[in-house]
Amino acid sequence: MTFQIMDDKEECEGVYTDGQFIYNRIPDNIDGTWGYSDHLQQRHIQYAYLWSLGSRISDICPEHLKTRWAAREGTIRAHYKSLRTTRINMGDVCFYELIPDKQLEHYFQTKNEICDWVFANVDKPTHYGLLHDSYITTQNIAKHEVTINKHKLFRYSQNDAKARSLWNWLKDRGPVYTKYNLFGSVTGRLTTAEGSFPIMNLKTELKDIVEPKWDCFLELDFNAAEIRTMISLMGQEQPPEDIHEWNIKNIFREEISREKAKQKFFAWLYNSENKTIDSEFYSKDVLVEKFYIDGKIHTPFGRRTVCDRFHALNYLLQSASSDNCLDRVNKIERFLRDRRSYVAFTIHDCCIIDLHRDDRSLIPQLKQIFEDTKLGQFKSSCHIGKNFGEMKEFKWRA
Repeated sequence: MTFQIMDDKEECEGVYTDGQFIYNRIPDNIDGTWGYSDHLQQRHIQYAYLWSLGSRISDICPEHLKTRWAAREGTIRAHYKSLRTTRINMGDVCFYELIPDKQLEHYFQTKNEICDWVFANVDKPTHYGLLHDSYITTQNIAKHEVTINKHKLFRYSQNDAKARSLWNWLKDRGPVYTKYNLFGSVTGRLTTAEGSFPIMNLKTELKDIVEPKWDCFLELDFNAAEIRTMISLMGQEQPPEDIHEWNIKNIFREEISREKAKQKFFAWLYNSENKTIDSEFYSKDVLVEKFYIDGKIHTPFGRRTVCDRFHALNYLLQSASSDNCLDRVNKIERFLRDRRSYVAFTIHDCCIIDLHRDDRSLIPQLKQIFEDTKLGQFKSSCHIGKNFGEMKEFKWRA
């Protein structure tokens, strides 16, 4: 049964469904709506927003409902504007208490009809399970304020152009948050949404302005995630040691530095003309033949991405690697929900946790959850720091 949450605030529980307003509870027999709400935390709901791959509701709205939706949405926006003008604090009241029932009914009923149309006419994404869990994870991350040392940032801004730009963006703002866009890249890698704190693009020299709410940051980072993803997709066993050191001994078989081995491997991996590596353990052609089907790459997480053959390997490894990390971040986020510690953010192949001292004993378990991926056992490193710029490697001693 399609429904709409009437207000996201914890004390404003209620839904509109099947022509009815239901207050103070969320019925059990509802299963489809537009977008996420904290009221739905423990439920597996079908979200039309995800079915439409992040479309705005006005863009996915079918032609026969466009005029009605524009009118209904315009009416609600006018009410919001009027309430702001009268300086009513919307945080202190439930939205549905301030709007006439008939106008609410028109609005929610039209929204339900749009959702019903999406569910009936748009193909459900083949990777919906991952999208669903990642959607909830990123929504929960967005609830936590990013703690910024503004005094330090101001000092940096005196001599650094990027620090100055960030300072100008931050100085007159209230709390800032990390907001992710699940649909901001072709391969599925997360990007930050408009208005988000720019954690993904923060230069190394400025990372120490980001501080934890609790006692420290705990960073879990995969060792050579894309290479390990390739090994898994090839059906090979994961080396337990550092991948680049393993490649020196088993692939290159020469005395070269780890950095040189890393450079040589990636030069071969993403250059179709490079023939440096000739090994059955790594085969670009085998991967493309196996996972590039009918003009799309097919990942183990169900994602299907249209691309040409030239980009197939790049898209495959980036997409599968990103999805593999997201799947682990989702698992850690669920594991921590009833604890003080929480996932602060994720960047590419790592998960950063704001760790409370009461949860220190969980570090080995968190590391194990992160490493026990659907693509096999992935080696990871663990770093701890009092800010995001001063992270030191940490090895647990029982």
